Amino acid sequence: MHRTQPSLPLPLPLLALALASALAFAQAQNIDAGCSFPGSPAHSSVVFSNANLTQGTVASYSCERGFELLGPARRVCDKGQWVPEGIPFCVLNVAAGKAPMQISTDGAGAPQKAIDGSTSAFFTTETCSLTKAERSPRWYVNLLEPYMVQLVRLDFSKSCCGNKPATIVVRVGNNRPDLGTNPICNRFTGLLEAGQPLFLPCNPPMPGAFVSVHLENSTPNPLSICEAFVYTDQALPIERCPTFRDQPPGALASYNGKCYIFYNRQPLNFLDALSFCRSRGGTLISESNPALQGFISWELWRRHRSDVSSQYWMGAVRDGSDRSSWKWVNGDELTVSFWSHPGGDEDCARFDGSKGWLWSDTNCNTLLNFICQHQPKTCGRPEQPPNSTMVALNGFEVGAQIKYSCDANHLLVGPATRTCLETGFYNEFPPVCKCKY
Repeated sequence: MHRTQPSLPLPLPLLALALASALAFAQAQNIDAGCSFPGSPAHSSVVFSNANLTQGTVASYSCERGFELLGPARRVCDKGQWVPEGIPFCVLNVAAGKAPMQISTDGAGAPQKAIDGSTSAFFTTETCSLTKAERSPRWYVNLLEPYMVQLVRLDFSKSCCGNKPATIVVRVGNNRPDLGTNPICNRFTGLLEAGQPLFLPCNPPMPGAFVSVHLENSTPNPLSICEAFVYTDQALPIERCPTFRDQPPGALASYNGKCYIFYNRQPLNFLDALSFCRSRGGTLISESNPALQGFISWELWRRHRSDVSSQYWMGAVRDGSDRSSWKWVNGDELTVSFWSHPGGDEDCARFDGSKGWLWSDTNCNTLLNFICQHQPKTCGRPEQPPNSTMVALNGFEVGAQIKYSCDANHLLVGPATRTCLETGFYNEFPPVCKCKY
């Protein structure tokens, strides 16, 4: 009978050689395997130097119009991993042009100068805000609608506190900032140096319409900000709104998933203004609530400031069957109103610049400015997780459907399809691809 001889253990030098060979083989296999898709953030595109994603392939990220790239713009495939780690973000600064306030103002250092789109490495009254010396000075901005705030950047124009450490607190929430009750996004304690931007991420992102900056110190000090940036990737940029060749410069604004075009160069009567908006796929404003009224009032004040004679049509008309009631041009009942005074006999309504942009009844044949309300045209490119494939057969227009699948040995966690809604955002949350092993 034949018997199998027991295998003898390898001598230590030979065992070490075998292990080294196996390790080298595994590393070579890892190098040859290249990389999987590295993942891309919402509102971005990624271009590869080699479509096969082999060793040494460079992934270059860029953002869609209106967004800024935060994080690495370039990543390299190295031994099956993308270096550096971490996917960048494409974010929008939602503080620009919004409504700021501060505890006090010293000289010409108005709070608006902290969000005027211009920064400086040193203090100048042309572009920097400045409070008086206060025990706890604060500056805040009303974003006019809640956003998921991911990062706040502050460009300080003055060194603070006798070159001693100070504390900066950023709060995000929906309560009045002067109450100091909104949750803390981030806190920094250290030297505040002129010309050195301070980046304060909210981790996790925090929802809120108010972002406030508080300087905490034991002695009174002024607070000066040359520019404040409030970043989110969940906002509708005006670049996704319809545009027309004859619209005035700077006429576009977006709010709560809708686009608004302010026409102030071609006054029309009510019916002509309504027909004009409808011919372009929009309508006169046909809804109301306190937040929307606040947004419209702010945008009109920003455009006209001291020009109280300005007037704009809205889409409200008196109900022909009940003259004590009003309705919208889409047929809906008008239930929330902001009349400057009760009564009146006219059949149309306007935003009245002489009444702080409250409503006034108006003769429908009057020639006035008007605002067209539109839906966005596209949602832009959504997130694509690492180790995945994304198919968009009909692009990223409103109504289009996006399909996700994962690479081999990965499991899709989350929705396999997402749809671009008329608000300019996708339904569902982005999926992830998790390794099965």
